[in-house]
Amino acid sequence: MDISSSRNAGDTDVNRDYIGMYEEGGCGCFAVCDGSPSSPEAEGVSEIVIDSFISDFKNTSGINRETIVEYFKNADEKLWNKSHGDGVCQYKASAVVVLTDGSCVVCGHLGNCRMYYLSENYLQYITPDHSLAYKAHSEGKFRFPGIRKSRDKRKLTAYMGADPMCSADVTDPIAVHRGDAVLLCTDGFWEKVGERQVERTLKRSKSSSEWLRRMTKIVRKKTPEDNYSAVTIIF
Repeated sequence: MDISSSRNAGDTDVNRDYIGMYEEGGCGCFAVCDGSPSSPEAEGVSEIVIDSFISDFKNTSGINRETIVEYFKNADEKLWNKSHGDGVCQYKASAVVVLTDGSCVVCGHLGNCRMYYLSENYLQYITPDHSLAYKAHSEGKFRFPGIRKSRDKRKLTAYMGADPMCSADVTDPIAVHRGDAVLLCTDGFWEKVGERQVERTLKRSKSSSEWLRRMTKIVRKKTPEDNYSAVTIIF
């Protein structure tokens, strides 16, 4: 696996995105999280989620749907406990995690962080957002690219830290072939990079780092007002 990552604050004072990557024995856990506390007193939201994911992976190393469901439950419980322990605000987060053993990929997500899966340089799958904008798209009110322009793209219908707890969506295992690629990113990243740009930049790149640099260049040209972070993997 060829892996790269980038974490950027954009035009903000605080970067609430966080990235986690851990690889051992040909198996890997990769995740991005966008923490959204309801009060400036709350810090470290996304770190709590990512640290929980990586810790669970180190303890279990299971590459299956059930494992990811437990990862999200455990991280959500930690956010919930911290919210009540601090008593100042509710800790909220969007996150996406991918587990792989090099032969298959399993992905779990909650909120509006995304996973893009590409094969032969073409998009095969994009995780659906848990947002009012995505809901409107799924009801046929506008095409997929219209999500970026919707005022409801950050109005989440499900997220970590919700009461009652929301269940993560988990994909069936995806068989991996040589040259297949994965992009994990927060909303600040995918809002600026179109689907065709994701494909074209991969096709023109010889490594995951070059692919990520090309996409990040597109984001920066559009003056990102939000944090934007991503992980790229090429098998």
